[in-house]
Amino acid sequence: MRDNPMGPGGRWVQVAPKGAATTLTLVTWFDSMPAGSLRGLVLESDDLDADVARLRDRGVVFAEDEIQVAPWGRYATFADPDGNGVALQETRV
Repeated sequence: MRDNPMGPGGRWVQVAPKGAATTLTLVTWFDSMPAGSLRGLVLESDDLDADVARLRDRGVVFAEDEIQVAPWGRYATFADPDGNGVALQETRV
């Protein structure tokens, strides 16, 4: 489980059954993944630069031109063809 503050009034709560490789993340402040929706997906990357480059080469358009930097790591966001928000992140260890 992870419970991190995310700026003023925000939290990143991540939960999973013991030993699971997949987690569920609960947030209320992520614009592309509003509370109560099923529109968000966060994928962990071991090499964010390479993954973003590979996806851009295949035509994926990211929300920002640059990879975003946060205290917990780095991320890039995009929408899938159905408009679902996807965040590709590389967590600082």
